[in-house]
Amino acid sequence: MKASWDIFCSVVDNYGDIGVTWRLARQLVAEHQQSVRLWVDDLSAFVPLCPEADATAAQQMQQGVEVLQWPGQWQSVDVADVVLEAFACKLP
Repeated sequence: MKASWDIFCSVVDNYGDIGVTWRLARQLVAEHQQSVRLWVDDLSAFVPLCPEADATAAQQMQQGVEVLQWPGQWQSVDVADVVLEAFACKLP
């Protein structure tokens, strides 16, 4: 069964949190054919892990994962089947 996932990552300690969530997101897409949105509050921390990424883009596809800037003012979006709050970040 193909499920949709929203993974939220608040970058706290440079690459640990974004590294884990990025790896999980890629695995869900590549190994389990899931649909994944990775919400990141600091895309500049993401670029060293994915050099093709654009730290200024609010939305982009990287290796099958939809990577989004986690906005300060949350806009309503369709809720995913699975919502993961990584490392106890606060969900919008």
